Order: sequence, then structure tokens, then C-alpha cells
Amino acid sequence: MVKIINWNSEEYWRGIFLRNKLLKTSAGKEWIKELPVNEKHDIHIAAMVEGKVVGTLLLSKRSRTVAQIKQVAIDDQYQGFGIGKQLLEFAEKMADLMDFQTIFLTGRKQAWGFYDHFGYQSTSCAYLDGEVILKKFEKSICTKKNARMLGIIKHITLKEMETNG
Repeated sequence: MVKIINWNSEEYWRGIFLRNKLLKTSAGKEWIKELPVNEKHDIHIAAMVEGKVVGTLLLSKRSRTVAQIKQVAIDDQYQGFGIGKQLLEFAEKMADLMDFQTIFLTGRKQAWGFYDHFGYQSTSCAYLDGEVILKKFEKSICTKKNARMLGIIKHITLKEMETNG
């Protein structure tokens, strides 16, 4: 099950543990020990199996139309079971509901194929951050709502051309 969790909740701290274990350690960075106040307004998403947090992802507003996916971590024991896909799809649906038009993320080299598979386009050259090779990815969200609006605009434009031309 994938769900939104509260900042500073017990589930949030379980997600912090996953992030520390999987992301911070492999990057050679210091573990998060104090409450990240800068994450208070992010949307915290967790994948749960039998009440245990096995995956985490943050969705962060960057502008009125742009969101960032960050801090994606899946417990080693649960990798390869589609949990990353579930988290990503949930985050994209949330971004759609919030009227974002673009999502971007910074992906580790081992996840580049995963992001490519889900329609994310590389927008930068690879670079080193700590001990990790990263690349920035971006995806436009063409929602049903946006597509419907484009259809209405196209219809209106065609009607105007017929009557004015």
C-alpha cells in the first residue's frame, strides 16, 4: 500500500532511517539526525508492507507549475517488486491533482534506466556528488484535465477561424 504520511510522524522517521541507510551511507554523507525542517511542507509518501515502511519518496513544490521528486529509497529486501513504480505513479498522480505541469528529479546512475522507462528525459550530463554519479531528469505531465482543456481551446480556435475566415 502506498500512502501519504505526516511529517515528523513515526512513519516519517522510519523513512528517514531508510534514507540514511540507503542514500546517505552510499553517498558517503552524514546521516540525518535532527528533524529536517526544510521538509515540513513537502508531501511525504511511503510504501507500506504489513505496516512496515519499505519505501519512501518526497514530492516538493518548486514553483506553481513545477514539482521535484526527491529522497526515493526502497528497502533492499523489497527492491524488484514494483514498489518504486508504485511510489512514482502515486507521486505523479499527486502532482497532477495539484496542477503541476512538470516534475523533475535527480537520479542515481543505477536508477537511470528506471526513470527512462517511466518517460523521464535526461536534462543534464552526469556529475559526481559525494560518491554517487547523478543526472537530472524531467517529465511533463499531460493530464486528462490539461488534455481536455487543450481540446476545448483547439475547438474554440477552429470555430473562430471558421467564422472569421
